[in-house]
Amino acid sequence: MKLTTIAFRNLGRHRRRTVLSISTITLSCVFGLFMLALITGMKSDMKNNIIAYYTGAVQIRHSEYNKYDYLNPIHLHIENEGALREELLNVEGVTQAAARITAGGKIYIDDNNDDDIPGLDYNAVGIGIDFAIESEILAPEQMLISGRLPEPGRREVLLGAALAEKAGLKPGDKFSFLTQTAARSANAMTFKVAGLVNFSMGQFNSSRFLIPLSAMQDLMMMPDGAQEILVMTEDPDKVKPLLAAIDRFLATRSNYSYTEAISWKTQGVFYPMISLGEIIYNYIVIIFLILGGTVIINTTMMVILERYREIGILGAMGMMPKELVRLFFYEGVFAGIISAASGLVIGSIVVLIFEKTGLNFGAAFDNMNIEISTVLRPELKLYHIVLMGIYTVGITSLVTLIPSKRAAAIEPVQAMRSI
Repeated sequence: MKLTTIAFRNLGRHRRRTVLSISTITLSCVFGLFMLALITGMKSDMKNNIIAYYTGAVQIRHSEYNKYDYLNPIHLHIENEGALREELLNVEGVTQAAARITAGGKIYIDDNNDDDIPGLDYNAVGIGIDFAIESEILAPEQMLISGRLPEPGRREVLLGAALAEKAGLKPGDKFSFLTQTAARSANAMTFKVAGLVNFSMGQFNSSRFLIPLSAMQDLMMMPDGAQEILVMTEDPDKVKPLLAAIDRFLATRSNYSYTEAISWKTQGVFYPMISLGEIIYNYIVIIFLILGGTVIINTTMMVILERYREIGILGAMGMMPKELVRLFFYEGVFAGIISAASGLVIGSIVVLIFEKTGLNFGAAFDNMNIEISTVLRPELKLYHIVLMGIYTVGITSLVTLIPSKRAAAIEPVQAMRSI
């Protein structure tokens, strides 16, 4: 009889113990698959948020801006942004270019201007965008939960839903926004709330609102200027050729010599940490499978003790020690295959469910300055399934070598006399 046949038959001899061992490895496999999918989803979500909310694939700013970013140097802006955007669209690889202005300040609400009682004020950040262009980038119409988009040329805004709730504002209400201008002076402007939006990131939802770019330029005393230009491309992961092309373009334009282009991959604090976390989670998964594999070791040791005499008989009948090792190794392989198959099926179902529904962290991220959405969705990839299959079968099989070496060292005569 072949060793593989004997090994497979032996799994059914102690079904309860076999089921316990396989269940433990299966749970480790499910956990590992879910965590790999979750970290991949977090990484993808963070990349999309960095590109859509902050930098585009490539961000063009005044070369001194990032150096003094902590001082909010709004005076270091790009002039004649319209002409620059039109020229950028001719650069190979550029699919869109959008100008933005971001300014922090205070929202003031006073329902009765005739009394001496001051109104309410809230810290907020206004983002000036071209709504027509941004339909392909920030996509405000997809975030709209009530009201409508601001009309071109009018002083209307889209308010983050959490900010609107905090300030008690709704579509149709008005508020004044006070901020510092590009001329380093203060300026205020009154806006009407056209609609409410639900930003994917909690911090934006509780503190940001969107203003038409032209109105923001008037407020900031920045005619035809922009704080930054976001350049988009088909595949942001292959941003190096685009960055090189934009650098060459800017080098040939003396009127834009004060600007610099920066890749999205160098922006954001947490994206590199997530990339590192992806590697760390691979090791964590291996550790969990090894811990699960200790059950296989214990089970195999119990089996060896229970089959002590049987092992002696097999040895007396001529089975070589290395064949005994292979016998237990095959048992581990079969247990690993069953565990991997069941774990990958269950794990895939769990991941696909959460991929559709998402994991809602609600207000937990509202005050956190990170580029992660409040609703996280794991992403199941083919390599996750392949990797977990290899991990599960490989580790489960290899851990059987530890107790099987002991089985191979059993003396046939001593084993047969022990019972």
